[in-house]
Amino acid sequence: MDLIHYPKLKMSCKSLDPNLSVMLKDHGYKIGKYFGEGSYSKVYEAYKFYPNGRFGRVACKVINCRKASKEYVEKFLPRELDILKQLCHTNLVHVYDILETSNQVLIFMEMCSTGDLLDYITNKGHLSEYRTRHLFHQIVTAVQYIHSNDLSHRDLKCENILLKDELTVRITDFGFARSCRDKYTNQRILSDTFCGSAAYAAPEILQGLPYNPKMYDVWSLGCILYIMLTARMPYDDSNITKMLYVQLHAILSFPTKSEFKISHDMKKFIMHLLEPDVTRRATINQVYTELTQLPPITPQNCVKPKNSVQKLTGKKSIGQAEMDYLRMKLKKCKIPHNF
Repeated sequence: MDLIHYPKLKMSCKSLDPNLSVMLKDHGYKIGKYFGEGSYSKVYEAYKFYPNGRFGRVACKVINCRKASKEYVEKFLPRELDILKQLCHTNLVHVYDILETSNQVLIFMEMCSTGDLLDYITNKGHLSEYRTRHLFHQIVTAVQYIHSNDLSHRDLKCENILLKDELTVRITDFGFARSCRDKYTNQRILSDTFCGSAAYAAPEILQGLPYNPKMYDVWSLGCILYIMLTARMPYDDSNITKMLYVQLHAILSFPTKSEFKISHDMKKFIMHLLEPDVTRRATINQVYTELTQLPPITPQNCVKPKNSVQKLTGKKSIGQAEMDYLRMKLKKCKIPHNF
């Protein structure tokens, strides 16, 4: 939690349960400005106060149990809260506290001020293969950790990938996460609930078949990777029937060389994640292995960088300039790297 010190602070919590005020004070929290909302929740800026007069800036997700569906309140929400208490990984959004009343649940978590991956790509455009590998490696290690705990996320999408800064990601929103084993028999169980967004849904989900939730996560990772590299969706979800046909026939178009270059090895890697036959699709451990074994990126494989990267060009190639820029940012953020 980043500690900061401001002399004054305006608070806004009009939509919160009045009974929460005492609980918030007891835990040292105050709610700040409104950020946005989902189906059953709103997100606020919040502050955690400490006895020494300092305070940290956090995000607060407020879930309204009165507006949520009965299934969500009784099934998905308790499961999400239980899973959040189990997980702890560098690239999962860190949860500091969970406060509950009869009508609302407040989840205080790490603030990721750079926003989500979708907004970032929408504003900045597609990422170079060099930078994509760095960010995607973090996403994969986080999902690998989730799967190693016999859990699955089931709603992986660019909106649920937050950026702590331009070089660090955090996975969030475990509303559809679940265990992959029966707690009584310890046997692997399949899912039959349609979860997540259709644009990231694997063909077995769209067909309404019982599915392996971990393999669903891998398919979603393939969609995320494609979006990072191209700034476009891999499939058009405006027509689900047509989308399913395209998925089952492994039809996926990549940008032409005149637009920008994506290496052959990266394309092959993406297709292994977006394999319609679930028995041939990569597992998360295979995803990690294949990602780390991709041939090194050369300056010629980097796309033309923008904005501040251009200041470094000089007599170097554009690709080499981007590498130098990213090394500089990584060093400044004290992030280990071997590029």
